[in-house]
Amino acid sequence: MYDLKTIQDAQRLVLHDSLHTYKVKNSRSNIAGQAKETSTKKGAIALFSSKDSMQKAHGVVVTSFEALDAIADRMTHWTPNTFNWLGYTQNRASVRGHRENNLAQINSLVVDIDFSDAAERDAREQEVLSAVTVADLFIPTMILRTSKGFHVYYVFDQPMFLRKKRGQFPVLKAAQKMSSFVRQWIQKRVAGVDVGCNNFGIFRIPRQDNLIFFDANMLIQVSALMKWSQYYAAQVPVTDQPGGKVISLSSDEGRQVDQTWFKALLKVTTVKSGHGLARHNTVMTLALAMYQSKVSQQRARDVLDVFNSNLHEPLVDREVVQCVRDAYSGDYRGAALSYVQGLLDQWVPNFSGKVVVGIGWHKFAKPRAERQYSHANEWRQDVLALINRVGKSTTAVAISTRQIQAELGISPASLNRVMKQLQAAYQVKKVQRGNQPALLTTVTMLFKSAMAKRRTQSQVWTRYLTPLVPTVAVSGYEAVIDTLARLHEHDLAGGLEPPWEFERKRRWG
Repeated sequence: MYDLKTIQDAQRLVLHDSLHTYKVKNSRSNIAGQAKETSTKKGAIALFSSKDSMQKAHGVVVTSFEALDAIADRMTHWTPNTFNWLGYTQNRASVRGHRENNLAQINSLVVDIDFSDAAERDAREQEVLSAVTVADLFIPTMILRTSKGFHVYYVFDQPMFLRKKRGQFPVLKAAQKMSSFVRQWIQKRVAGVDVGCNNFGIFRIPRQDNLIFFDANMLIQVSALMKWSQYYAAQVPVTDQPGGKVISLSSDEGRQVDQTWFKALLKVTTVKSGHGLARHNTVMTLALAMYQSKVSQQRARDVLDVFNSNLHEPLVDREVVQCVRDAYSGDYRGAALSYVQGLLDQWVPNFSGKVVVGIGWHKFAKPRAERQYSHANEWRQDVLALINRVGKSTTAVAISTRQIQAELGISPASLNRVMKQLQAAYQVKKVQRGNQPALLTTVTMLFKSAMAKRRTQSQVWTRYLTPLVPTVAVSGYEAVIDTLARLHEHDLAGGLEPPWEFERKRRWG
């Protein structure tokens, strides 16, 4: 268990100095301390005492770290990204203003991974740990254990500040794409990722009873994540459906409400609350389809009122109204393909029609099984997956090129090229043990090893690791993987002294 100060440090790290230090009114701190605070514009966050309170928006608005420290241990959820302002409804029953177009800055991306129950969560924890080091490049800053899953935080080295340009928020759109790609990456490797939840909404707050991993140095460089997202967008197939069933028309060539997927979703009555793409996402997607099709806002409300009434577990009316307002706000163009396909997979599993989203053209590559040759990025993913699978929970693994060739069916020339690319990108590292053959290690293997040691050595491991690992934003991926590999070399060579003893020898000889 982490101590209270570490929890407060984690909360401050996420918020990036976006709140006042002291309460504006009724501060218990001395007047002199308050006078030293700068008049720089700060923002606001919301906190909620339970999941039920969160769903009803019954929360508390906080604008200072003093207020946060006073109530955080009694709260379960918060908004980790800071808003320009937040307020209350007239009767102070609910918080208002926590909408994406009111964000002042985006501090982090959070991935929500949910399972059916706590038993499945515990059984699949290792699977989660293997999936959350995105592309073997981006390591989570912290991981929280929830009642049925995990909230994985990727905290930025610098916040992304939102500015309105020509009626749009370009920074918000870029952040939404990055968040979507991170979730897609993880979803392909572990089931249970909620790809449909609000990118920058409400999540679990770090507390002593839920924080299972935290390293303040593992910050994500925004420019690096953006570059990876551009690469991922160019490489990832638009659909995994065999035969390429998913097609797309330009926005003036078809209305989304005329498509078979829209009609199929509109007939569903079994959509429930819970993890994944559930009721709110379904209503929002249908509303966006009607907005794209130029259906009037009032007509959309009428249609969705009927749809919601037919659900076995309907939403409260105000949530339907809010979905329609959001869909018609002008911030969106229509229903997104990834949401449509996800909803169909979950609630209309026997759907066999074409999915037309009506927004932009997409080029579709042949499925890999139908091609004679594999793309270089596919080989890189295969090799990384193989090393991580063979390595399991070890720090590094001895695997020969012949083994890799035999396992994957890759040619020696292609493997040599792929290994050079992986090492150049700092996704694979060779660890030399004197005259013995080199071992291979990856960020995923090192991260899982750190988690294992964290369990056995508790905070001693954290104090040992944290001061030594350079911030990703400052030193780059090479520094991270080099340092982590160096820290583990004593284990590989057979040295089993405690990590604090190893660090003492490393520094002082």
